[in-house]
Amino acid sequence: MKIVIATCRTDPSLTESDLVFANALQRLGADVAAAPWNGDFAPFAEGDATIIRSTWDYYPYPREFAAWIDKVAAQGPLFNAPDLLRWSMGKLYLLELASMGIATPATRRVAPDAAAIASAMDALGLDEAIVKPVYGGTARGLTRVAREAPESLARAAVALDGEDGLTQAFIPEIETMGETSFIFIDGAFSHAVLKRAKAGDIRIQAEYGGTSQLIEPAQWMAEEAGAILKSCPGAPLYARIDAVVTARHLILMEVELVEPELFFTYCPLAAARLAGALLSKLK
Repeated sequence: MKIVIATCRTDPSLTESDLVFANALQRLGADVAAAPWNGDFAPFAEGDATIIRSTWDYYPYPREFAAWIDKVAAQGPLFNAPDLLRWSMGKLYLLELASMGIATPATRRVAPDAAAIASAMDALGLDEAIVKPVYGGTARGLTRVAREAPESLARAAVALDGEDGLTQAFIPEIETMGETSFIFIDGAFSHAVLKRAKAGDIRIQAEYGGTSQLIEPAQWMAEEAGAILKSCPGAPLYARIDAVVTARHLILMEVELVEPELFFTYCPLAAARLAGALLSKLK
């Protein structure tokens, strides 16, 4: 069985975390290859199945990435499933989940225009907000804005780079409590990681000075994250629910079903579980 792990042209090698996963697949007898989604298609045509892991440069090219998803799926099994991938590529699913009663930051879709951002903030009753692109990751295009600071609105509009975005209520706990990633393998809760931004920042990614650590969440937190996952339209092989934990409930920030970091270096047993679940689906 040959498993192709999809990466990206800007960083074609496996991440440290995904090396743990690849090793787990090999221990179970699989052949493993890594190939960038936007490189030569031959590895995907030759593999028995493809699993997306670090296709982290697709955000500016969502149409091309969607076409690649269809092309790979026509060759053989793709994980996660194409419908789930397309559903979660952009962040508009947050509006759908909010309409189903999932707690999310108050959100509106906006055009890349300062006046549109201001109008959305007024409609939501916000003095402070976060503006981010519909298609984005690793805080690309994210801007913190204030209604009384017109220059911040103009800066946010420019950062959207001509594409629609989302204006969201700023959640203060992101500064004080951080964001928790709940990782699920084949529908079951696996492990959780707490991510914090450096002082004076809200970006939790390591490249901006953020830190992360494995934690043992309270049972109600994992259950609530699991309920959010069950609200999604399908059953993913792997998933990450990113949420801010308040005293009473989770506030969903993102559902990551395309290419989330799964922190296997913190929990190698999770990599073994994913490898086993993947191969069992191919029997």
